[in-house]
Amino acid sequence: MDVKEGTPRFGFMTRNYLVLALTSILWGIPASICNTYFSLYVFELGGAEMIIGLITAAGSATFVVFAIIGGHIADLYGRRKLIGVMTLILGFSQILIAASPNWQFLTFAIIVTNICWIFEPAFWAILADSINAQKRGTAFAVYSCLNLLPWAIMPAIGGYLIDMHGVLPTMRWVYTGLAVSGIIAGAIRLRMLKETISPQNRQAHENEGLRRLGKLVKDAFKEHVETWSWMPRSALALTVIYILWAFEYGLVEPYWIIYAEEIISLTSTEWGLIIAVGSAISVGSKILIVGKMLDRLGRRKILLATTAADVFTYLLFIRCGMFVQVFALWVAGSFIWSFYDPTYSSLEADLIPEERRGRVFAAFSVAWSAFSVPASLLGGFIYEQVSPQLSFILASAAVVSCFTLTALFIRNPSTPTKTMQL
Repeated sequence: MDVKEGTPRFGFMTRNYLVLALTSILWGIPASICNTYFSLYVFELGGAEMIIGLITAAGSATFVVFAIIGGHIADLYGRRKLIGVMTLILGFSQILIAASPNWQFLTFAIIVTNICWIFEPAFWAILADSINAQKRGTAFAVYSCLNLLPWAIMPAIGGYLIDMHGVLPTMRWVYTGLAVSGIIAGAIRLRMLKETISPQNRQAHENEGLRRLGKLVKDAFKEHVETWSWMPRSALALTVIYILWAFEYGLVEPYWIIYAEEIISLTSTEWGLIIAVGSAISVGSKILIVGKMLDRLGRRKILLATTAADVFTYLLFIRCGMFVQVFALWVAGSFIWSFYDPTYSSLEADLIPEERRGRVFAAFSVAWSAFSVPASLLGGFIYEQVSPQLSFILASAAVVSCFTLTALFIRNPSTPTKTMQL
């Protein structure tokens, strides 16, 4: 994409960029409630902490398989149709979650929805394709900011509704709303996205695919293995970092709300308010600070500062004993966390050539999801059977490891450096 130096600050907002951003906001309105209170929903359906880990692991394992296929399809056959059609089906799949009578059926529903996320590598590939390299930091920061807008309002509303009407009725209605949002978003994406794979390349693979359709899955896994052999070494280092973040996720992400409500004694309304204010802080920092800093200071410096500061959020959280303390910590933490998504997304786009982005983004997703399977099972066991506090302490240790790997092996692409040895 050719863009002159004098391009306005928001000149990166191409048609594809706007379509993906606006439909993500639409999806995020109910999803921000669903994700915030999912653990409580599992409890109401008869599950416990270890069941939360089991359900999370089942979803991640499913995603691992289908992300590989999705990355293959995205690079060889195009991004637009895959994104549009599977977003539509993802919307319909939410009805299964809304109608779940118990945690066993919910597990099945989560597996189905994770099959639908086969389009995720294509999503990130088409987004990266549609952004000029000089504006990636700002573009990904703005996208992340827009994606967070529903989180600045809806969790507080969801918490109030749960306290007033109960977990089950509220979550069933919200998941129904998520189904509607997904169907609308899918229709818009299918209609308005523009393909970024060249017609000649796409046509060649389409013809090839028709002759040997049955070998698609085999080819996808074969090329996934080959992807690791030519992936830049900085990208390999980034993959190892994502694996560590997968362990952080399995150890604590489903359990923030459980710890807050069961141990600190917060209400769902209070937790929803904390999440909403934190999201507003993230939105503000991404608009005013993050994008500019990424484009001016570089990805590596930002990551080092962010991970160093983030080490303490987990340790301080388990020292909190009241709403005010959690609120203050979450405000500070949200400012720190606001740098992660745009920084990692910018690094990915910097390191991977356009024609291979679908497969490499799939590799990143697969690495994260594959290791989140044992991490989720381990996290549920540690939280329920050993110690809730230990989960957060181990998550802090994972962040220390991310900082160390970033310092040793991650460099800005334009900076000559010795490469990572793996």
